[in-house]
Amino acid sequence: MTKHPRTGKKHPARSALARDYDTPRRTVQLTLESLEIARGYDGVGRGKPEPVLLVAAYRTNGPAHASLVGRLLVRAELTCDMPCNLPLSEQEIRYDARFAVTERVLVLVLAVEEDSGKGVQSLYAACETPEQLSLYNASEPVPAPRGLDEWARDDCVAPAAPPVEVLLSTCTAEQLARSDDYISASAFSVSTQARSDEVWRLPFVSRNARNDWTLVLRMRVIA
Repeated sequence: MTKHPRTGKKHPARSALARDYDTPRRTVQLTLESLEIARGYDGVGRGKPEPVLLVAAYRTNGPAHASLVGRLLVRAELTCDMPCNLPLSEQEIRYDARFAVTERVLVLVLAVEEDSGKGVQSLYAACETPEQLSLYNASEPVPAPRGLDEWARDDCVAPAAPPVEVLLSTCTAEQLARSDDYISASAFSVSTQARSDEVWRLPFVSRNARNDWTLVLRMRVIA
């Protein structure tokens, strides 16, 4: 039997980054189902409110900083008396990728009662740059703003998503949307490694409580 001499060469070890991404591909599917309007107000003599939802999904807690993977701008036409439930034609964000084991998807939704539309435009553009966004839970007695990566590390349990305050590098989301009537924002995050299929309820209540809306959406993580 002929023996082949050992060459002494070793296969290079995989980098930590390569090992981190050695995971099955996942599909994240976010489907908007309905907008419940408990109360709505657009000013004296101005008729029914014009709800607008800005929905942004971010990939967080990976080797890179938070990044936008999809966004929607939804105008819900209110034609009936309140309270009411407005179907949203199951508009969706769908994103397919191989995620690092630490990664989570953060969903941020901002609600606006549209007047001029310029505030809506500004908020939609701001969603493109997650590095300038910070969040803190609206219920915090002492605000402690955190970037999207850090905020997304907290576990969220369906169906109730927490109301949040949104800060940008130079102002608040409410200040940025001042030419329209900013209502509020809600957010939640989910792991990318566990299969899930959950219905979430995101509340939006204006500071004067004259607008009280709830977005119902379904979040799926599919192997």
